[in-house]
Amino acid sequence: MNRLLQSVIMLMAFCSISAFAQFDYTPDTTMILREKFNKPFPTVWKTIKRLITEENCAIESEKQNFDEKTETYKGNLRSETCLLVSGEDSTREVMMKYGKVPMIRGGVWVSGRIQYNFSIKDMPDKTVQVVLTVELSGREDYITHQVHFWSSNGILDVRMMDKLKKALGGS
Repeated sequence: MNRLLQSVIMLMAFCSISAFAQFDYTPDTTMILREKFNKPFPTVWKTIKRLITEENCAIESEKQNFDEKTETYKGNLRSETCLLVSGEDSTREVMMKYGKVPMIRGGVWVSGRIQYNFSIKDMPDKTVQVVLTVELSGREDYITHQVHFWSSNGILDVRMMDKLKKALGGS
């Protein structure tokens, strides 16, 4: 009887460890892109807004401040989460191109999304610094029924920053 009880306890412990092991919680580092532009703040601001809408994204948040003492602007523009791909057949494969999709055994990914976050600031040298971070997310609909978030590998980040450079005529 004692041996049977030990076997049951070991089996339960193994099963609980296996259940937790199906999720990969390794945090990725967020890629941060920085560029300086020799354009006025309002021009850079409007260009970023236009580029976000050209990506078929809406603006979720925009905050802009003007410091009267230093006569400088600073602000943040964040897009809504924009759909990159949907459908059970291709979502995981497409999102794997752009970041490390969380490993969920038996998971079925039904959508992949992106969110752009721009921090824009006038610099003392009369340039405008733009800092871009990107967050990827996707909905898994079979095991967890939740939206999961992960870091980009930089492909979409660099693509967006290159579009900004081109639109502003270089840095």
